[in-house]
Amino acid sequence: MSILAQSDMVPLAILAVLSSLTLFVWYPTKKQLSYPPGPRRLPIVGNLFSMPSREEWVTYRNWSNEFGSDIIHTDVLGSHIIILNSIKAAHDLLDRRSPIYSDRLNMDFIIGFLPYGPAWRHLRREFHINFLATEMEAFRPFEQRAVHRLLRNLLSSPKNFPKHLRHMAGQVILSVAYGIDVRLEGDPFVKDAENVLHAIILGSKPEATLFDTITWLLHMPSWFPGARFKRCARKWRPVIDNALQTPYDKVKGELACGTAAPSVAANMISKLDENSTELDLLAAKAVPGTMYVAGADTTVTALETFILAMTLYPDVQRKAQAEIDSVVGNSRLPDFSDQDALPYVQAVLKEVLRWHPVTPLSMTMKSDVYEGHFIPAGSIIIPNVWGMLHDPNIFTEPDRFYPERWFSPDVPNFPIQAFGFGARLCPGRVFARRSVWANIVGILAAFEIVPTEDGPPEKKHLSGMISYVKPFRCYIRPRSEAAASLVRNTESEL
Repeated sequence: MSILAQSDMVPLAILAVLSSLTLFVWYPTKKQLSYPPGPRRLPIVGNLFSMPSREEWVTYRNWSNEFGSDIIHTDVLGSHIIILNSIKAAHDLLDRRSPIYSDRLNMDFIIGFLPYGPAWRHLRREFHINFLATEMEAFRPFEQRAVHRLLRNLLSSPKNFPKHLRHMAGQVILSVAYGIDVRLEGDPFVKDAENVLHAIILGSKPEATLFDTITWLLHMPSWFPGARFKRCARKWRPVIDNALQTPYDKVKGELACGTAAPSVAANMISKLDENSTELDLLAAKAVPGTMYVAGADTTVTALETFILAMTLYPDVQRKAQAEIDSVVGNSRLPDFSDQDALPYVQAVLKEVLRWHPVTPLSMTMKSDVYEGHFIPAGSIIIPNVWGMLHDPNIFTEPDRFYPERWFSPDVPNFPIQAFGFGARLCPGRVFARRSVWANIVGILAAFEIVPTEDGPPEKKHLSGMISYVKPFRCYIRPRSEAAASLVRNTESEL
């Protein structure tokens, strides 16, 4: 994610002066242990003005090359930032020492951002239970209908593919989470969920991080330069509470009337009784509520990355389509039963996740030592997943979209790093992979994706907590009239 926006630098520099005493307390007095290497720090402000504001994943990798280390240290106003640029470093710290590195910035309304502790363990356990493969089998028809609706929308207005992808993600996730059939335009549940996502993105900005790590800043008035986070935070709670409570109440009412559709929320609410604890009630709201916030934008970004890759690599597209044709034929569209028979399409999915992943954040609970370097308690840990999955020592020609690499015994079986590490490994990863695969195989079976007359688009992703694809144009058109007919025939599912 982008640590510093340019507009925040001046007010944060003012905060830097006020934070100077804190800096003196935070720097270690034990000289025998040094921080990991990193760019030169300025007095008081540290690396405030050297942190990248765009394509930070490239800068992080370049720092690794410059300083000859897989682990880099920077600080911003005394907030220590540790950047992990290799799979080994991430595995050693985030997997093997997971309890130390499982904390997060405190946004207790979403499971993924709960601080490490009993509440987090309870909610994560409930998430796992409800996302077991056996539990998810019941929702395959929901997922397939969402794919088919996407294909119909692409057939009718292909230029609007970003909007159609977002609608598909909202439909599949909210139908599984709450049994909600999402409107094509202006759905209030989608709007509420997007407001929560906006709050999370704001809560991950640098000033929010400073308020978490330099606690006396919490007492600064909200009008103070750099304290925009406090002003916005006051708006969060009612927005978040509404986004969790409204669909919960809807499903609870439908259960009472006997009209509730199958959903994760219905399963969890129906199990609540007089013996249920506050954590059980919180889980019934937070587990389905987390689904959209955690899954919608990442699903959309993965599919936009796929469409971009197919525009730039037509040979890959043709090879995947040939495999689909050989297995499925031209009399039906592919479905989940074809998954094991389509290894090249599986490789395309893996390559999409590797080519440009979303970078997660973590936070240490206590100090640690790694390869002779001191990692202070409270450090922000940034696993540079992009750097890991573009390591030329593991992935030859890492900038090339090349699904064939996944058939090599020298390459890991799956880019699991795209889903996090250790105790923070995404519990919904199987559902997410399956959903993205279903859309990829459906699009490949029905459409061809080609550049416009302006030529191939630029491969560009935007900086942020979620690294969205820079908007681009392409043509998405049916492979044949027979393919278009198959897509139209799915209207019978309505």
